[in-house]
Amino acid sequence: MPEDFDKCVAAGGRVRTKKLSGDRYMRICWDKAGKSHAGEVKSKIDDMSPEEKIRHGLKHPAKKG
Repeated sequence: MPEDFDKCVAAGGRVRTKKLSGDRYMRICWDKAGKSHAGEVKSKIDDMSPEEKIRHGLKHPAKKG
């Protein structure tokens, strides 16, 4: 995460999640002065474990030969 976002969270800022197009989202932290600090853009697929990806058909297991 960006350094200013992490500092905002550590200082007790309010974190909100903004939905973006596709399966992407971004966390935004508002500090006590009202200034916003953007986090990284993430996708729900990136947050899945390898087992979840296989279950949802997003990743095929290696073929055993």
